[in-house]
Amino acid sequence: MKKSLLALSLAAFAPLALAAEPFCDSGHPHPIDVQFERDMEASNGVTLEMRNAQGRAYERWDTELNMEYRELMGNLAADEKAALKKAQRAWLKFREAESEFWWTESISGGGTLQPVMASDQAIELLKARVCQLRRYKDMAVHGLS
Repeated sequence: MKKSLLALSLAAFAPLALAAEPFCDSGHPHPIDVQFERDMEASNGVTLEMRNAQGRAYERWDTELNMEYRELMGNLAADEKAALKKAQRAWLKFREAESEFWWTESISGGGTLQPVMASDQAIELLKARVCQLRRYKDMAVHGLS
């Protein structure tokens, strides 16, 4: 019953979930999300194709995360760099622990959609961290205003 409700929910809300939303208060979607939306639509709901699209999106967001991190580091004083490095290491540990939690059956439902559900969460976590680092970079460059 639980899995049937999960599948029904996914089918009902999939078109809404795939609409590329504005990224990080920018007012427009990020190009990674636009491509991910195209890839998910092209998958026609085939789990393997959905997972491949998620893998590509995750890799792109990970590259974006590393770029934002490097750019932020380039705008910080030595003591601030050490603090960011400490925070990023803690975030990486959090991401790993959070991922383990997502893979539990109670959270991601088990079954063939479990990898899809867990991967969506991983992508969203990466995007949130990219946004957070971008905001920090803006503060470092332009100040708090």
